[in-house]
Amino acid sequence: MVNLRPNPYFCPSSACVLGATGSVGTQTLDVLVEMGIPVSFMLAGENAELFASLVRRHRPKTVGMATPEAARELKELLGAQAPEILSDPCEILDAVRTADADIIFHSVAGLTGLPTALAAADSGKRVAMANKEAVIACGDLIFERMAASGGELIPVDSEHSAIFRCLEGHDIRDVNRLLLTASGGPFCGMTAEELSRVTAADALAHPTWKMGKKITVDSATLMNKGFEIIEAVRLFGIPEDRVHVLIHRQSIVHSMVEWADRTVYAELGRPDMRDCIRYAAFAPRIPAADLEPLDFAALGSLTFAEPDTKTFPLLDAAREAIRMGGTAPAGLIAADEEAVGAFLSGEIGFTELSPIVVETLGKLDVYFDGNEETAVRASAEARRICRGLIDTIKRK
Repeated sequence: MVNLRPNPYFCPSSACVLGATGSVGTQTLDVLVEMGIPVSFMLAGENAELFASLVRRHRPKTVGMATPEAARELKELLGAQAPEILSDPCEILDAVRTADADIIFHSVAGLTGLPTALAAADSGKRVAMANKEAVIACGDLIFERMAASGGELIPVDSEHSAIFRCLEGHDIRDVNRLLLTASGGPFCGMTAEELSRVTAADALAHPTWKMGKKITVDSATLMNKGFEIIEAVRLFGIPEDRVHVLIHRQSIVHSMVEWADRTVYAELGRPDMRDCIRYAAFAPRIPAADLEPLDFAALGSLTFAEPDTKTFPLLDAAREAIRMGGTAPAGLIAADEEAVGAFLSGEIGFTELSPIVVETLGKLDVYFDGNEETAVRASAEARRICRGLIDTIKRK
């Protein structure tokens, strides 16, 4: 689990950004410019054009891209301005482990971010972790490696950043419950019949947060909040049945901690990931930001409600996965990635997405070896099962 007493003297003079072209990655780079922190290493997927513009702006010494083809395109775009460009997976992981930086921001999306998360854990540096999938799939292994290297993890997910702030310096034994808040996504309050008519464009119209496509669809199904339940268990060592979810449409209360005496700490703020990124960079210090304060009179009221787990069953699927243990959470992530991809490409409808993921979870073999290889094997099996279910629907 995370160390609730982060280094009080930490002050980064340089940073490494993994997943630089994604939503959280680009916001991280904005914050680093704002805070005057240079970037020494950046990693991206295959969007060479966007990455080239970021490299020109931040001028890192070394960069990495997911494929040799993307790396060649990047070199052509940058010409004489190109830094050292890596595309070999082993070289990239070695660059993460040995990066000339004080902090590694990890925002590579999905299970593809697991190898770099483990490499970051080996680095001995502070890791600002925005990739929940790596923590869910191999959290114990990540913390084991961090203990060996002397590194520390600060969560960047808004909910877990909020909980970390509330817990910081306290004894986890004094916690009664963790209360995760959820916006409810764009379909909150809809019936199953209404959901049968929604489109991918509807699912991507999140009411409060600006995020990537995959996580936005996960917010619409409540799968994202289910993943956050598992993430909270991994990060804070709290049993699953003491992690609760509340629908909070305003997205102002980012999460809460209920203590043994039933008093509650809450962290409130704008629905803006940059706040979490700033905090991860300087925790336990809280850096100043030139922003307008929250106007509570204008907000008027903050509301909370229980989630509808009958209409949105993936919240309970996540609870089932963590109870199953072993590689079940990794398999759940992979099944959801496959099903969300099929929904976004028009292969299945929204109301077919959740049942496919639930059925895949029920068919999974679970391994308890607790290493990267078994997580990858379980993920591949989940994708195969899920793809078979998707193809069956397409043939009807």
